[in-house]
Amino acid sequence: MIEEIGGRELKKAEKTVQGFKKTAAEIAEFKDELDLIVFITPHGPVFRSTASLIIKDQLQGNFGDFGFSKLEFKEKSDINFAEKLLQNTSEKNLALQPLRKKDLINYGIDQELDHGIMVPLNYLEEAGLKLPIVPISIGFISYQELFKIGKEIARTAAELDYKIAVIASGDLSHRLKKGAPAGYNSEAHLFDEKLIEYFKEKDFDSILNFDQELVEKAGECGLRPIVTMLGAVDGLELELEVNSYEGPFGVGYGTVFIKTKSI
Repeated sequence: MIEEIGGRELKKAEKTVQGFKKTAAEIAEFKDELDLIVFITPHGPVFRSTASLIIKDQLQGNFGDFGFSKLEFKEKSDINFAEKLLQNTSEKNLALQPLRKKDLINYGIDQELDHGIMVPLNYLEEAGLKLPIVPISIGFISYQELFKIGKEIARTAAELDYKIAVIASGDLSHRLKKGAPAGYNSEAHLFDEKLIEYFKEKDFDSILNFDQELVEKAGECGLRPIVTMLGAVDGLELELEVNSYEGPFGVGYGTVFIKTKSI
């Protein structure tokens, strides 16, 4: 999805490239109103018993894992928002663990921005959107708890009088065809089809209560970030647009733009 890395392979994911560009442009329309971007990623420091929140003034990451270490990002964070979110989730006894500088060192985490953040960030910045970032990594906790963390993201923004963009990053099924990264499952495509249809119908209840057998067959990584994001927009009147879907490498890629009607 990054031109310098993908090269000719990028053409095989043209629908997704255009979906990213369209979604990024739609978000960037509000750049003068927005205060912050909250990223929810499945590719950062993921724990079994808790979601995690990196609290650090400056965030950095590069694509060295893909052989392109010179492709790097250095971004500002918002400590005030992060600390307030941590306080709010703690009050509700929700599993959101802070990762401060000493914690990152202890866990051997040398980059605060992972590819689940940097790929969409690349397109957002190309669209002219440059804002402070708060990075949240999912945990293998219940969907219900992740949804509640999302609600606290919205409450924190309201209490601080922030307008925020929330980016739920991740792939859909990893098992769409033979040779796919997680192997092949003949029913995996049903997960992607159902999820995209649920979005089109704004049927968020079905997303929150997804058939777990089908989730397992899909081998996805995007559902938990999506559930967390849905918590952040719970109860709001929304406009929604599915901008793209395809599975060119045996992995499902989708882009969806959601905004509150009050914006």
